[in-house]
Amino acid sequence: MRSLLQPGVLKSAGIAALITSLVSFPRLALWSDRPRPLWLLSLTLTWASFILWSFVFGWLPQTAHRPIPTVKARPALWSAATCAGLAGAVMLRLFIDSVLQPLVPGDYPDTYEAWLAMTLFTLAFDQLFLCFAPFAFFVRLSQNQRAAAGLTVLFGVALLCLRINSLASQVSPFFVAELFVWRTGAGFLALYFYLKGGALLVWWWVLLLQLRHMITLPVPAS
Repeated sequence: MRSLLQPGVLKSAGIAALITSLVSFPRLALWSDRPRPLWLLSLTLTWASFILWSFVFGWLPQTAHRPIPTVKARPALWSAATCAGLAGAVMLRLFIDSVLQPLVPGDYPDTYEAWLAMTLFTLAFDQLFLCFAPFAFFVRLSQNQRAAAGLTVLFGVALLCLRINSLASQVSPFFVAELFVWRTGAGFLALYFYLKGGALLVWWWVLLLQLRHMITLPVPAS
């Protein structure tokens, strides 16, 4: 725990948490049926982001021996991330979105403003919550990157179980299996890009996945 209280870690986590909160704010502002006041949700998100970024800056450099936002990824890695993002976007659009969108329309943007807000939130907080922070926590716990990767993916799958619990009666078991396969594959891909190329490579891959929603958005009136 002492590594989390180092001045450098606290400073880096604080700055990253503020950026995460600011980038995520449009998503909270567009949340029409939010259960708490906007200011309280923003503060809660900032505090949660600070804790999660503390894991990343406090534990990952010691155990993974690499800087967090590595940007010196080889061109081959950028090409791989681009191909994976485009292929994943097509797969999601054809096999996942067509089933989920009618069931949970609130998870899909219906305007360009909503798309931008959702995409910024996905990049800023989702990847921190699903990939960066869990991996730092588990790699600190296990002292083994392979075990930490497996536990991180398992964490994402467990969250998926909670998410689809209410939808299980409305979709086929085959579709549920598709979701689990996607979540597992996407989790390992995100970790691979993270460890090989840093957070920037993960954000690029996820951005390509998010671009698929642009296809269904209405064309702005001229």
